[in-house]
Amino acid sequence: MMPMSTRVLRPPVHLLLLAVLATLIPLAMTSSADAAPPKPNTPNFGKAIESYAPYEENTVCDVVNKPGAEKIAGLIRSTYGSDEAIGIARNACYTTSEHNDGRALDWMVDATTKAGKAKADAFLSWLLATDGNGNRHAMARRLGIMYIIFNKRIWRAYGDRGWDSYSGVNPHTDHIHISLSYDGSTGRTSFWNGKPLGTPCVNGSLTTSARRVQTDPMRYVPVAPTRLASTESGAGMLSGPCRLFQSSGRRVDVQVTGTGPVPGRGVAAVALNVAMRRPNWNAGLTAGPAGGEIPPVRRVSAGQNQISSASMQLPVGADGKVSFFTDFGATDLAVSVVGYYVDPDAPLSLRRKIAADGGDQFDGVAPQRIASLSFGPNGTSRVTVAGRAGTDPASSSAVLSLTVTAGNGRGSLYAYPAGGNRPRIPVLTYGRGATTVQTSVPVGRNAGVVIENQGSNGRDITLDIAGAYEPATLNGGRGLALRATPKTVVDTGSDLQLSFLGDGSTKDFAVGDAVARDADSVLLQVTARRATTAGRLTFWRPGGSRPGTTDLSITPGQTVTGTVVAGLGDERKVRVLNSGAKGVDVRITVLGSFR
Repeated sequence: MMPMSTRVLRPPVHLLLLAVLATLIPLAMTSSADAAPPKPNTPNFGKAIESYAPYEENTVCDVVNKPGAEKIAGLIRSTYGSDEAIGIARNACYTTSEHNDGRALDWMVDATTKAGKAKADAFLSWLLATDGNGNRHAMARRLGIMYIIFNKRIWRAYGDRGWDSYSGVNPHTDHIHISLSYDGSTGRTSFWNGKPLGTPCVNGSLTTSARRVQTDPMRYVPVAPTRLASTESGAGMLSGPCRLFQSSGRRVDVQVTGTGPVPGRGVAAVALNVAMRRPNWNAGLTAGPAGGEIPPVRRVSAGQNQISSASMQLPVGADGKVSFFTDFGATDLAVSVVGYYVDPDAPLSLRRKIAADGGDQFDGVAPQRIASLSFGPNGTSRVTVAGRAGTDPASSSAVLSLTVTAGNGRGSLYAYPAGGNRPRIPVLTYGRGATTVQTSVPVGRNAGVVIENQGSNGRDITLDIAGAYEPATLNGGRGLALRATPKTVVDTGSDLQLSFLGDGSTKDFAVGDAVARDADSVLLQVTARRATTAGRLTFWRPGGSRPGTTDLSITPGQTVTGTVVAGLGDERKVRVLNSGAKGVDVRITVLGSFR
């Protein structure tokens, strides 16, 4: 009898497939749900990195999203999506909060949910991790983060630099709060461009005492515009590339005598073009002789990440240097010389060696427009200057006001002697609004100067002349006498002489004993602020015809500064016209006079 075979029963194929899918689908769902949240893409960096951000408390109400905060918000959205809201600036100026000045952001990610907590932890661990070069808290430093609050804890870049419990009224369980330093708020820290922002500049000790400010009339010698110092490149800086910081004892000293075209002896003052370059907040610049008292007169104003230039006549201080200070945050500087003033106390033989007859004297003229130019994005134009508006054809340098009219785009304007090379520093940088600068420009070949525009769009540019430096034997010109201490003669904000300068109004103000009785023209520093509409200021000698020129362009909501040369009338008065600016406060300080 044959043995019976064993038969194995197999389920149908479709049932096997269903069983396999039933096991795989839960596995796939579990894997997707438990996957760790991503971390932001990290560029490749070198070892160089920013220092930890200091604590910089909110002190102003400026309810505008700052670039650095907007960039971090964009980084979060590109990494984690846009499911949670991100808020930046808000008007809560009755409290102290970096939201009030647009450098704090709230990412509404919830610590009480598993998904929200996972995203927050992934982002924060990325921010505070040590990088491959051994830099602790690397991304937080490269982004300029000052502190973080989340889920009842706070992390500070300053102090102990670590997490601590947070017991504020809001426990921050439903959002991450990130506050940025002023540097972080610029959007120019190394996370975004790979280049760490510069450290504070270092100056050597001054070896001589401060020199007396020369208050007697000085003859002028123009030179081809020459760069003396740049904090960005490190040229002229003891410590190499650096920045000028606002804090006790911080300054930038620049050697002016014995540098470039400036002699080492016999120089009492210098004429400079100075640019503030991309400060980390809205700021101003003051300047004066090294080792001496620096007058609290704002000489240049610039907004965050902007570039602003101005002309300065500064006494030479200890060791042949001048010093610069910023009144807020940190900024880069670029300094160029366009001329110098011969010390009248120097021996006659030295003065004759420096320049024939000791230099040229100033001849002020009634302000007059001498050119209106239209430029494309880039272009140059030669303008004959010497011999115009009553100046002498033999003039060696002209005092010009250059105005870029309002329009779109940004750019830089250069002015230099015809036949010479374009200098490295522009006399003016401009944005959308109208911008004016008054400066001395050396006259070149065939009595001409070159105006060159480098911009993103075309603009119209006007040139107004206020005077010229001429050989001393011609027209009985004047020398510049600087004040030992500048004197403010008008401040509409404090009702000093003028309480109001309304749109369309013309006012006369007296300079009084701020200048000598034999002065012919006055050198003024003018600051305009708090305007609600754009406008311009024009200065001239009372009794003369009203000129159609511009000495200072006013931008709404901004502080604008400029140097102005104006003719003096009877009783040592100057006339000023406000065209267009409403609500503007004007401060006028006498720096010196021509006599």
